[in-house]
Amino acid sequence: METHDPLKEGEKGAWVSIVAYILLAAFKIGMGYTTGSEALTADGINNSTDIIVSLAVLIGLRISRKPPDRDHPYGHRRAETIASLVASFIMAAAGIQVVLQACKSFFVTDRQAPDLLAAWIALGCAVVMWGVYTYNSRLAKRLNSQSLKAAAYDNRSDALVSIGAA
Repeated sequence: METHDPLKEGEKGAWVSIVAYILLAAFKIGMGYTTGSEALTADGINNSTDIIVSLAVLIGLRISRKPPDRDHPYGHRRAETIASLVASFIMAAAGIQVVLQACKSFFVTDRQAPDLLAAWIALGCAVVMWGVYTYNSRLAKRLNSQSLKAAAYDNRSDALVSIGAA
């Protein structure tokens, strides 16, 4: 008989984020260069760093599943908390980078408007990330997973950044 393991189920959410970020990062970077949109390219690069956040969550969930041993008589559940902390620091650093890049762009005067297609791509990607956020948020609530909740917040912020890029 197979037992229900909420941490294993939580790994699905991390994998959904990883796959979404890989596909969206490649698509946004490629289309950013094609359309001449620095905002779309920067958003794609931001998604590339988000892969690290999702990997941290995945690793934290995997370590948390380990049973108690001699060195950890109460188990490894705190690994999920550490993964949440790592994810939070990475999100904060990425947010600061986005703000600095936006401030720097105010001083550039010789710019051409990118193709309007870039805005539609960014909006479409925002919808995809909002879907990933909704999935992970519901999964985190059902499993009571703090690291998956942190990943969901990162998904939501990425959807909002894509709207800003549009």
